Amino acid sequence: MAERHLETHRSPQSAIAFVSSLQHKASSIIQRAVGQGVEIACKAGCNHCCRARVEAMAAEIFRIARELRGRPAEEMNHVIRRLETHLAMRSDEQAWSRRPQCPFLENELCSIYDVRPGVCRKAHSLDLRKCRTDAAEIPQNLGIVVGIAALTQGTADAYRKLGLDAASHELGQGVLLALSDPTTESRWYDGEAVFVQDVAAAHPRSET
Repeated sequence: MAERHLETHRSPQSAIAFVSSLQHKASSIIQRAVGQGVEIACKAGCNHCCRARVEAMAAEIFRIARELRGRPAEEMNHVIRRLETHLAMRSDEQAWSRRPQCPFLENELCSIYDVRPGVCRKAHSLDLRKCRTDAAEIPQNLGIVVGIAALTQGTADAYRKLGLDAASHELGQGVLLALSDPTTESRWYDGEAVFVQDVAAAHPRSET
């Protein structure tokens, strides 16, 4: 179904907007699980998981960038500065408690909540105590995890069949590039891989 939709609606705008279907369906899976009695511990202002490395598909990155461009210039420039700072600080090798928070976290809340990527929608916990203690394993509902993973895989496969990059890319780095270079959307739609997989690989640190 995803492939047929993308084939029928051939334009960068439609290709980027289509990823919202994945995101809405992911949220529906969680809502259905809650309706069936699954008790999710996550609440507004709870952001223990917002230090994890977040990866998103190109279409999700572009959707976020488009939403940010619609905000006042001062706010968007503030986001760009936060993204630049986060990129300079980021290290996935750091201890969990020392990792920088997500650059989109503002006043303990997600500032891009309505357009957040599928991986953020999938993240949840059944035990807040585990989150507070940075436990190695956070209990989750298998149905939610598998259901959203299947949606993500199906959507990515549809993009790939149209020759579009559907790999996962580090969120902050990707959004920063999309905001800084307005040609990335059209180049992506033309089949170019516009995102560097990892900043550390692209710019290795020199040893002193």
